[in-house]
Amino acid sequence: MRTFIKHVMSTSGSTAPWYASLPAPRGTPLQMAVSELKALKDDPARRAGVDYLVVDVRRADMDEPDGKMIIPGAINLPAQTFHQTLPTLLPVLSRIPRVIFHCSSSNGRGPRCAGWYQDALDDHENDRSTTTGDISKSYVLTGGIKAWKSAYPDDVQPL
Repeated sequence: MRTFIKHVMSTSGSTAPWYASLPAPRGTPLQMAVSELKALKDDPARRAGVDYLVVDVRRADMDEPDGKMIIPGAINLPAQTFHQTLPTLLPVLSRIPRVIFHCSSSNGRGPRCAGWYQDALDDHENDRSTTTGDISKSYVLTGGIKAWKSAYPDDVQPL
């Protein structure tokens, strides 16, 4: 079954990328170095899911031999469905001050999802008649999981 799902959802043979029918992010999300994330993770006063959240947006490449890992405490929300589920995710994610997105290298999916999230935060703020002070900000983990694994090989969780 898993092979069938991969085949059906694959863009191979297609001329348009998976995100072609979706809007381009309007803004540019903030960058976070792997050393900054490591400092957040190692700070005993900070808690994953409360003070920050790491969102891994990989999908099929998580099944590849060199991709079978995740940053401890991260959640997986595949990029291919992130935009469609954002209206449901926004009320939950927007309570977290730093939401940090990454993919393999953070050159495509990670920045795209981080941009969509920041756009949704901005739109939500603009739609309200009064500001309640959303504190959430969108970040891209510079270099993605590859940079994280290179810098902190002992701080990855196998899948």
